[in-house]
Amino acid sequence: MNIDPRFKSDGRNQVSLPEPIRLGFPDWLPWRGIVALGIATAIICAPFLLWWDLAIANTFAAFRDDAWVGAFRTLTAAGNSAFWYTPAVLGFIAALWVSRQSPDSAASWEWRRRARSILFVIVSMMMSGTIVNVLKITFGRHRPRFFFNEGVYGFEPFMLDLRSAGFPSGHTQSITAAMVALGFLWPKGRWVFWGFALVVASSRFIITVHYAADVIAGAFVAIAVAWALKRYYERNGIPLAWARS
Repeated sequence: MNIDPRFKSDGRNQVSLPEPIRLGFPDWLPWRGIVALGIATAIICAPFLLWWDLAIANTFAAFRDDAWVGAFRTLTAAGNSAFWYTPAVLGFIAALWVSRQSPDSAASWEWRRRARSILFVIVSMMMSGTIVNVLKITFGRHRPRFFFNEGVYGFEPFMLDLRSAGFPSGHTQSITAAMVALGFLWPKGRWVFWGFALVVASSRFIITVHYAADVIAGAFVAIAVAWALKRYYERNGIPLAWARS
């Protein structure tokens, strides 16, 4: 009688079974922390959406012609994603070029690592920006100008006009993603980066182009994405720091 060698008990010529498929989140994803942060963000946003957003918008609208609001109107341009994509892409290309020109293998590796760190900033902005645009279309919240000009306030789900949809704030997402990521690259200056992000993000509701809840939600998306990518880099052995590792 022929015996299938796969069922022999002596361990010879046995066929190894494939690893079972693991369901759930990857090990590097801090999903519990992100879920907790998301719940906290929702709780914080709720009273703004229900009661405070209109009051805040009306308050700052009364000062729209004041010089200090004009200063925030200038500062808010720092939230434009192109303002950060351009130097980041140029820095990534420059770091790769230096790594290839360096005759020393250790220095070459260090500059490749720095190029990956700059890529972390770019990807943080791109991924969070994509998520924000999807949420803008999904929620379709009207910006404050619709309330001031037409008396329209609320949501119009699946609004395809990104310039009219305001929740979450794209400028807030851009500046927060860039500054949080830079704070991971230069830990000693992280409070400067994060403080700057807070000021620029606040300018969005001070100049009444967004409601406060839009700003809070945009910051959450940026922080969550940058945090997740940081964990991914660390799990794959890529230090996120500009200084020599």
